[in-house]
Amino acid sequence: MPESYWEKVPGKNIPSSLELYPIIYDYLREGYNILDIGCGFGKISIKLASMGYSVTGIDINTEAIRLSEAAAKSLGLNKKTEGRAEFKAGNASSLPFQESSFDFEVMQAFLTSVPDPQERARIIQEAFRVLKPGGYLYLVEFGQNWHLRLYRNRYLQDFPITKEEGSFLARNPETGEVEFIAHHFTEKELVFLLVDCGFEIDYFRVEELKTRTENKILGFVVVVKKL
Repeated sequence: MPESYWEKVPGKNIPSSLELYPIIYDYLREGYNILDIGCGFGKISIKLASMGYSVTGIDINTEAIRLSEAAAKSLGLNKKTEGRAEFKAGNASSLPFQESSFDFEVMQAFLTSVPDPQERARIIQEAFRVLKPGGYLYLVEFGQNWHLRLYRNRYLQDFPITKEEGSFLARNPETGEVEFIAHHFTEKELVFLLVDCGFEIDYFRVEELKTRTENKILGFVVVVKKL
């Protein structure tokens, strides 16, 4: 399994199975400057820019960033006006932005692709750093689904390799080859990851989410505030 899988995978193959949940619109305000962390090929960034927000998407995959830029340009969203989308290649654990740069952040099914717990904490710390005081992070993540035999077997079978409960080897659905380590969260784990990095929980709801392979599993839709 390549160490830099997310840097090398074709940008169009980055999973993007989730849409925005309606709760996000209760928090968004006119004139917000939004950061989309782990933006992939830009689906969510472009949707928000099309609604009139200024959005910056960041992803470690340079091809995905090029695809995002091309899509934004084709829609006229690359101009310095309302409804603007721009993209940067970079690592979410070391964001290339100044402290308190953004009003709002989106992190949609991104942490699930980060196998190292310490790196997940660094990513949340960085999200906290570049968010303005009083700003919000909207986050969606997959939960541990022990009641489903498929995932229960995966968690148990792959534990000797992943060394973390709730993690498993994500395989190519066609070839069966291991592509990356995925992680599913418990409610407690996700809450403490966020609050230990300084956030306060403002909204938390269990929802049915769709995975990249079309499986329907339970996960969490969360909005946290930087006090």
